[in-house]
Amino acid sequence: MREMVLNHVSLSTVEWHDALKFLPGLADGMASLVRGGAAQSTLRMSRSLHENYWPGQRSLFDAFRQIRREGARDQSLFLMKLSEKAPLLSDLGPHVTDRFPMCGARTLPPDEGAPLVLCVITDAIAVSFPSEPAWDRDRLAVEFEELLPDGKMEKACEDIDNLARSAHASLIVDRNVGRLRRRCADATDLWGRRRQMFPHLAFGQDVGDHLVRVNAGWLSTLVNRLGDLDDAAAAWADAGGDAPPWTCKVTPESTSVMNNERLREARRFKSVNGEPMLFAWHARFGRGARIHLRFDARTRQIEIGYIGVHLPT
Repeated sequence: MREMVLNHVSLSTVEWHDALKFLPGLADGMASLVRGGAAQSTLRMSRSLHENYWPGQRSLFDAFRQIRREGARDQSLFLMKLSEKAPLLSDLGPHVTDRFPMCGARTLPPDEGAPLVLCVITDAIAVSFPSEPAWDRDRLAVEFEELLPDGKMEKACEDIDNLARSAHASLIVDRNVGRLRRRCADATDLWGRRRQMFPHLAFGQDVGDHLVRVNAGWLSTLVNRLGDLDDAAAAWADAGGDAPPWTCKVTPESTSVMNNERLREARRFKSVNGEPMLFAWHARFGRGARIHLRFDARTRQIEIGYIGVHLPT
């Protein structure tokens, strides 16, 4: 999962009182990235949280504590629980540490541009204080140059995700979800990354076993259909109602199936908590394949119980 990297140059013009105003929103946005599966609960930095960032020996950790005194308790606790990685290249493998010295920012001094260049190399998410318009956006263009093995210097410009306000988190999460879905390699990858690809769906405990038997040629169609169901689950909270606002065809099993004990029980699978539950609604994908699901109007949750060939009728 992707890391978050502090863009420390964005702090260089931030006064202490402004930093305290920005921090709660940054914390909310970072927490949303973690909940949405777009980032791990880690902040990589060039300097430790406890080092001096402002006059008077005040550190980022001091700022975390101060916003708690001013009422932002939850945000303060989240920030204090973040795993800290400093200095910048701490615990990174040779595939990064060998390449990084060959790269440098073109529009910033080397030390100031290093975190953004690292985001390019590792696909990390920059975290910036919105101290200037240049940092107050959800995407940053990073201009850098790299010394290639043949001795030539190559200039490049790549966009990276950047969190500067809480509102940026949903945009980054959506992009991350879309990218993971497009890059889904196989059923094993889908199951392993299901929470990141489909953050609004729940999956029963049997589904992983079902997926390995699904026709590999149906993978992209399956991902798209699960994406439709995830979209419906995401929209349900605002749309309200007894059923999700489906964006694809979702229908209940026929009366004849539900009145037949053998056929009805063939639609019972382990839920996310291991309890056998009836998954009596379905969506179609592939050639005659089905996604069996159930939904709860009270919790506004859609749970997937079965993915595979058409069940007996």
